Amino acid sequence: MDEQKRNLNRNANPSLFRQALTHLPYKTIGAAAVLTAAGFLSYWTYLGINQGRLLFDARRRPPRELPEGITAYSHIIPGGMLRGYVYRGDAHCAVTDLLFYLPGRGEDVLETMQFLHWLPAEVGFATFDYRGLGHSDGIPSEAAAVADASQFLLHLRRVLPGTRVHVVGRSLGTGVAIQLADLQDFESLQLITPYDSLLELVRKRFPLVPLRQLMRHHFDSISHCKKVVQRTKVLLAEVDDVVPHACSERLMAAWPGPVAVETIPGSNHSDIIAHHSTWRALSEFALLFARRPDLDAHGNRLDEIPTPTPAPMAEHAVAHDTGGGQEPPALPVAAAPLRTDGAS
Repeated sequence: MDEQKRNLNRNANPSLFRQALTHLPYKTIGAAAVLTAAGFLSYWTYLGINQGRLLFDARRRPPRELPEGITAYSHIIPGGMLRGYVYRGDAHCAVTDLLFYLPGRGEDVLETMQFLHWLPAEVGFATFDYRGLGHSDGIPSEAAAVADASQFLLHLRRVLPGTRVHVVGRSLGTGVAIQLADLQDFESLQLITPYDSLLELVRKRFPLVPLRQLMRHHFDSISHCKKVVQRTKVLLAEVDDVVPHACSERLMAAWPGPVAVETIPGSNHSDIIAHHSTWRALSEFALLFARRPDLDAHGNRLDEIPTPTPAPMAEHAVAHDTGGGQEPPALPVAAAPLRTDGAS
């Protein structure tokens, strides 16, 4: 008998709920609709006001002593100072090539720099904290990130004259790197887990938010890449749940020139920078193609008709590019001593 009552109650519940809704006063239903709309509006307003900090995952970090071999850099921005870092592995070895690294969302660049011992002695490294992140002041934005990267790079060219510069962007930083390519010339461009458009990537995660109207920082890499002329390489994680391979492949398909692609085995979106093979790939591409200006990104001679290559989405090879020939000996380039004030 008890079981029958429970079944009757269970079957009656949906009907009772509909009846209750039918008998609710219109004022109550209207008030609920207004509260729901107000909730959405408040949430959208919060996202609109704080989108820069949310997008960059802005969080300050306590002051730390810089590891050996790292020199501080800074320049004035609205609200304070932007902080950057320059690394030379061996003070007695001239830096012939420099990786200028544009970090990912919320990345602690000083933690990333613990892996710099994997770089060859002649390869230097420079990076900075986006505004509002790490040790930098200010409010982060797409335009500010590109402007700060450009100003820092100009400073690096003054203190390291003759050094070949290779821009490396990771995740969020790939959008900054691609826009920087339109502002300044440099030897090569390397993109770690790049996306086609950050707006489209975020829209899939927040389908109920009018992001196109709210977002001021679109990072539309698929549009900005049309002007890139630098030799380019893309490094993909073997497993990537943050930037699906399809997003990277759409960007590569729109690229105006050849793109070398390499997948780092055993990596994911978060830990790809902690793999030795990532740093080896970055340095090998930089050193080979900086010293062989007659080659394109695939190692084909520019004065010859290259052999047809597969489409970018079929190029996810783990093997490194060979450059299509023997690498000539490095030419020594004298590097000026780094200033610590970084004033620009």
